[in-house]
Amino acid sequence: MRFKRFDLISTLLLATILTGCAEPEQLRSLSHQEMKWIDDTTADGGTTSDAIVKRIKVDAFPQDAASFEEGVRRHLKFQFKDGTSAHPTATDLWSSAVVGDYATATLHYPKGANRLAILTYQRQAETWILKDILFEDIKPIKATSAANGLKLPFSTFQAIESSTISNQDSRMMRLFHTKTDAVVITVLPKQDVTASDWKTSTLADGRTAYMQENNQEANLYYADDNQLVLLSGNLSLSQLQQLAVTIAPVSSDSFPYSK
Repeated sequence: MRFKRFDLISTLLLATILTGCAEPEQLRSLSHQEMKWIDDTTADGGTTSDAIVKRIKVDAFPQDAASFEEGVRRHLKFQFKDGTSAHPTATDLWSSAVVGDYATATLHYPKGANRLAILTYQRQAETWILKDILFEDIKPIKATSAANGLKLPFSTFQAIESSTISNQDSRMMRLFHTKTDAVVITVLPKQDVTASDWKTSTLADGRTAYMQENNQEANLYYADDNQLVLLSGNLSLSQLQQLAVTIAPVSSDSFPYSK
């Protein structure tokens, strides 16, 4: 299964490590004053024969968007090989979460293309800047990845991991997905989060967590030393709570796996 990453970062964010994959393609930073096209014609196996998406247009994040989710859908436009184009719909957006000045979204390609995009944003100058895009083909999963102590709601799944380390930023991300569900574990810098829609709760192991649930989506984050661990996906809140208590400390060499 091919996994592809694009980094949309400033010249100060130079060092990028992608675990278990080839060196990622580097793109210039995307400011709120620019528009970019992202070529995405490489399908599973390294060929272009199966790719129905030709490229993705990334416009400035709309300042008049009523919500972060609306902004994500409006500023991305997928161009297909048959000449048509489409913005992602609300159904295509599997999950999204805003934690302080950081945000993430899990997006299924529109028009039935079997591909996921995991998007990472950072708030700058009162707007959202797209920093990273992780691409993953959705193919029949013949051999499951090892859960290694994690209580995931999947019996068969694919696991993808990546990390970004620079002099300004340090993030780790783990994607666990099936053909219909996904959960993303993201490590973010610790920060004050004042959003009123996050509710405080206590996990089964006694730690304090912050949670939100909306329709078929749920998000949860908790503090781990000087970082925040965010769980986001189209899962139930109870499933995220059960998963959270099985995640190893961020300082662990095996993070997020506890075994």
